[in-house]
Amino acid sequence: MKRLFSGSLRILDAVRRLFINLFFAIFLILILASIFQNEKKLPDEAVLLIEPKGQLVEQISQPSADALPFAFPNANQTKLRDLTKALALARDDEHILAVKLDVKALQRTSLAKLQILRAAIEDFKQSGKPVLASGNAYSQSQYYLAASANTVFLHPMGMIELTGFSVYRNYIHTALDKLNVDVHVFRVGEYKSAVEPFIRDSMSDADRKSNSVWLNSLWHAYKQDIASMRGIKSERLQQILDNSASFLSQHKGDVAALFKAEHLVDQLGDESDAEAYLLKQLKWSKQDDIPSISSKDYLKLAVTKDNKPSDQAKVGLIVASGPILDGEQPAGSIGSKTLTKLLRKAQNDEQIKAVVLRIDSPGGSALASEVVRKGVARLRAAGKPVVVSMGSVAASGGYWIASTADEIWAQPTTLTGSIGVFGMVPNFANALNHMGIHTDGVGTTKMAAAMRTDMPLSEDMGAVIQMGVDHIYQRFIHLVATGRHMKVSDVEAIAQGRVWSGVDAHRLGLVDKLGNLQDAIKSAAKRGGISDHYQLEEVKPPLSFPEMIAEKLLGDADALAELQTTLFGSNQYAELWQNTALQVVFQPLYVLTQFNDPNYIYAYSELPY
Repeated sequence: MKRLFSGSLRILDAVRRLFINLFFAIFLILILASIFQNEKKLPDEAVLLIEPKGQLVEQISQPSADALPFAFPNANQTKLRDLTKALALARDDEHILAVKLDVKALQRTSLAKLQILRAAIEDFKQSGKPVLASGNAYSQSQYYLAASANTVFLHPMGMIELTGFSVYRNYIHTALDKLNVDVHVFRVGEYKSAVEPFIRDSMSDADRKSNSVWLNSLWHAYKQDIASMRGIKSERLQQILDNSASFLSQHKGDVAALFKAEHLVDQLGDESDAEAYLLKQLKWSKQDDIPSISSKDYLKLAVTKDNKPSDQAKVGLIVASGPILDGEQPAGSIGSKTLTKLLRKAQNDEQIKAVVLRIDSPGGSALASEVVRKGVARLRAAGKPVVVSMGSVAASGGYWIASTADEIWAQPTTLTGSIGVFGMVPNFANALNHMGIHTDGVGTTKMAAAMRTDMPLSEDMGAVIQMGVDHIYQRFIHLVATGRHMKVSDVEAIAQGRVWSGVDAHRLGLVDKLGNLQDAIKSAAKRGGISDHYQLEEVKPPLSFPEMIAEKLLGDADALAELQTTLFGSNQYAELWQNTALQVVFQPLYVLTQFNDPNYIYAYSELPY
């Protein structure tokens, strides 16, 4: 026993030393990188590269507080506002001659975010500088951005994966039955469909109806945008997709030739052909190629003229992005405690005269949503107007926290509403019994074991949860009615968990105006009485330890993400998992593991778009 005990201690000590040495090595690499990295300078003439990688997000997801001591930010995300800011600066910068769009690493992205970036590209084009896009192939999201360029190149053997929008889910009710796993669902709202994969094997008629409405609304917007950018008719695009074989046969199976003939692309050629075309357009006569600069480096190096005094009045910007969870949460999730601290910080800042709350969330914990909403109400009570700007989605709990604002802005393609709640309690008693594992014991009340997942859920506890769900739903309805100055009956008629596009939400009175983040900021400034002179300041939590190290040593808050790729390679295994059938099938179960509402009641909308 003595040898076993001492051997175990030696193993633990070796593991401890390994982690300490690894941490020290990474820290040393950071220091050396900050000392020896070449100081970059903005070229006299350059092409600005817009290269969105992974997902376009409102904020980069950070590791949770209980992660490893030196966890890394998400390396597969691009902050949307960084790209739009770079384009805005480059528009009037004499150093920037053109923009090149490289969208090959962009993942599936909501139309609302794509429209924001497209608007920034269109604004840049007003300078008269060319925008070029080239690629071997384009996904539907990638093609939308590429189509905003003056000239679009496609490889002669390339493809554009235009498919339209759809909602398909894996329904696992029968699989759970075979595993003897019970999922007790308590919900209010005919269209509250987030729980359907657990209790059905197919889409309900109500969910099919609701999804069809917003899908068609967004697809119409997509087609109209492509038609506008490419100078074609949207009906023609629909005809091509509905009769692909017929159209392709006219070009003897040459897909690229079809796209060019239909003016979806301008030129067929590879990367070298695109580069030569751009050089010719810019009349570049020097021997060397035109230098290029990434948007990330450009933001570091570009010099902006800003003569505004530091004591100028401000509009505070608070970003609420991701699922809504209880307590403290890292960036990329909305923690009720984390966000209320930011609201209180804005409330106590005398220079901040109004606040814009940027919401990009499908909801989550009902309790956490209410905690945040109360924080918004306190901010308003302190005399500071709150204007909500909705991103891709502000549904269910996302709409809950928006309902109390002075004013709500949404984009036409925002997904919002989903006013409904549900409760869900998984139960593994039958599965455990089937394996020969049994649970028994004693308690002082019937409630002592009521929420154990290894014992059957009692009828009494089920009734308690359902009454709680009904109560929370009625509270949600009344909060919306009060905040939106509507009759309760009118809210009930458009609630029931139904999802609405921004256009329909505006028509129904769930949002006040249609517009982007800049529109909401201007409106907040006007409400705060500072529309003539103000600064925009993002209200953020203190930097985490990894962020502080990165910012101090490398001058870039997301430099650690790059270092992660350098040290450990790309996150190929995570990407592989994300694309497997198993991940798709069990995604609903994964979502459940994130939820932490103490009452097991959620205002959440699963929106696969």
